[in-house]
Amino acid sequence: MRKILFFDIDGTIMDNGYIPESCIKGIHTAQNNGHLCFINTGRPYSTVPQRIKDLGFDGFVCGCGTYVALHHDILYAFTLDEDTRKKVQSILFKYPIDLALEGTQGSCFINQVNSPGFLKCYEEFSSHFNLHVYKENELLEFEKMTIFFNEGEDITRLREELSAYFDIIDRESTFIEVIPHHHSKATGIQKVLDALHQSIEDTISIGDGPNDLPMLKYTKESVAMGNSKEEIFPYVTYITDTLENDGIYKALQHYHLL
Repeated sequence: MRKILFFDIDGTIMDNGYIPESCIKGIHTAQNNGHLCFINTGRPYSTVPQRIKDLGFDGFVCGCGTYVALHHDILYAFTLDEDTRKKVQSILFKYPIDLALEGTQGSCFINQVNSPGFLKCYEEFSSHFNLHVYKENELLEFEKMTIFFNEGEDITRLREELSAYFDIIDRESTFIEVIPHHHSKATGIQKVLDALHQSIEDTISIGDGPNDLPMLKYTKESVAMGNSKEEIFPYVTYITDTLENDGIYKALQHYHLL
């Protein structure tokens, strides 16, 4: 029976640009055996590394379900309307935070407080992608965002204001991922399955962090990398080895896909 597999990127198949050869071999072998392999990431398509795109995945779920593609066909692409973006930007710029406003066509990093998480993320992304430079009072195009702040900063009020438009995922103590209502890695999976006329019973997801929980809970089988945040372990059906120790290859072996 053909399986549909969904892979997170960061911490799952790639870490700081490194993709194990065993991971690539495992994915290609699974595909050669008739299974379909999809990326399912919080990154918008605009910041998926080219080397990931070149691996030959059967499709992409990006931006936590805001963009879904099967082969070269776009199945779904969500956009925030202009009025909503105006309201959201007016909220964001009231607070001492750093921002990554993320969109399918591009992303914009806005530095206001020099939070360590933002600076690390900006250094990585600016060296690989052409990031948009924000001009004062410019209305930006974005579907989701990541917000960075300093340790101990109280962002309760900001969260309350954004909750009218977005769901919020706590990624670390100093940054959150902000996703439009009714979107997640799980909604993206369902759009793929609808297009393929395939059952959820035929699905496997692999991830390592809190924003992977919607897909890990949704698919029939689910895998946590050995380097995962421990909070996701209770929600998966299998825990594999770390990324560096051939975790993807071992997981595919476990499910007899190779």
